[in-house]
Amino acid sequence: MSETKRKINSSIAEDNLLKAFELMCTAKALAELYEENKEVCAKYVHATSRGHEAIQLAVSMQLLPQDFLSAYYRDDSMLLGIGMTPYELMLQVLAKRDDPFSGGRTYYSHPSLKRDNMPKIPMQSSATGMQAIPTTGVAMGLQYLEKQGLSADFGTDKPIAVCSLGDACITEGEVAEAFQMAVLKKMPILYVVQDNEWDISANAKEIRAQDATEYAKGFKGLETRTIDGTDFEKSYNTVKEVIAIIRKERRPFLIHAKVPLLNHHTSGVRKEWYRDDLEEAQQRDPFPKFRNQLIISGFDITELKRNRKTSKTESC
Repeated sequence: MSETKRKINSSIAEDNLLKAFELMCTAKALAELYEENKEVCAKYVHATSRGHEAIQLAVSMQLLPQDFLSAYYRDDSMLLGIGMTPYELMLQVLAKRDDPFSGGRTYYSHPSLKRDNMPKIPMQSSATGMQAIPTTGVAMGLQYLEKQGLSADFGTDKPIAVCSLGDACITEGEVAEAFQMAVLKKMPILYVVQDNEWDISANAKEIRAQDATEYAKGFKGLETRTIDGTDFEKSYNTVKEVIAIIRKERRPFLIHAKVPLLNHHTSGVRKEWYRDDLEEAQQRDPFPKFRNQLIISGFDITELKRNRKTSKTESC
């Protein structure tokens, strides 16, 4: 590629940009596939990451095998980003026995995983927000091993814990407890709050007094970054900066990513039943935004289309 193709940001490798675009195409194709087959898929509770893809890929593509990740029910792009395949995700959505997470016993994007070449994903409850305390406990475990001289030597790439959360669940007490202990003990954890301003069928104005950034101010020592989670470039660079600090300084951070919800809350709670902001939300779709950034930066539109076609084929 020529130097003109580096305009988007020279700190992000071209291969990573194309990989992110391919994975974003894949996540979009999966959501469309499920919708096309809703008569079948509706039998199994699931949600997708449509609208959240950029921040999820920005996080997951930068995690290492020694890291720990707690993904939540809308994190299928997160799972694609760490290396899971569309086929593996569909085994879970259809409750098949070969599902790599639980043999078909848990909802879609409720993973648990231990593979040598991927971040480790602890088993967690399907209740929203319940992953905050166990994941903070993982960070405490990492800290304990380090203090006792029992941790493996990863050089400067010390392991971290990442806890992915939806914005509505941070109103819950479990999350407050987790934040308190994380700042009190200075644990190596990153909380990623994906804020689409919707609970099951209620808008943010109905369920919270402040957003994640404002709420985090009540936990002294929990540094935050507030970003447009639909912008892959900004998300990637913010995550890169924050993860580097956590690996070095061993203290907690919160990234508050503002995103739209472009699909249903879940397969059983459809967007057309209660949403009046769908047209507005569509204007913030991260997919065309990222595609246009790449084209303006000089990437070959033919190559991008080929990536998109390949992703749709792999997802069908």
